[in-house]
Amino acid sequence: YVEMFMKKVVLVKEHCPQTKTALDFGCGYEPVLKALLEREGIKTDVFDSNFFPDFPKRKTFDLVISTETFEHFKTPIKDIRQAASCVSSLGFLAVMTRFYPLEKEIPCEEKFSDWYYKRDPTHIVFYTSKTFEWLARKMGFKIIYNNQFDFVLLQNLI
Repeated sequence: YVEMFMKKVVLVKEHCPQTKTALDFGCGYEPVLKALLEREGIKTDVFDSNFFPDFPKRKTFDLVISTETFEHFKTPIKDIRQAASCVSSLGFLAVMTRFYPLEKEIPCEEKFSDWYYKRDPTHIVFYTSKTFEWLARKMGFKIIYNNQFDFVLLQNLI
């Protein structure tokens, strides 16, 4: 678990080296990522609608990072807007969620039917790289990193 998060922290440090503040959006009951980011010198606040429902007093952050959260959103447009609204000008939104399986860049129903990730009944919405491209355009962000599998990093251009 920690190793998985550390790989994302390394990517954040590489692509967003000036990051001083962060919000772990959807941190869960044990904010492990907060501890890892703070170990790297990034002051981190947490928010989770179930476990830490009081939204941080700070309005914007250099980085809003959401790991294994987007797939749980019951109101994805509203929830994504809430996360994006916390990103400072030229700041970053980092999202880790398993991408919908593709075949030649097209969503593949056959692969989806066997896909382990959908078996979790709390995973109710899924994304592709094209979803994040669309979101970036709609929100005034640009994608600066995408591993095409489970992690995308967007920069706020506004």
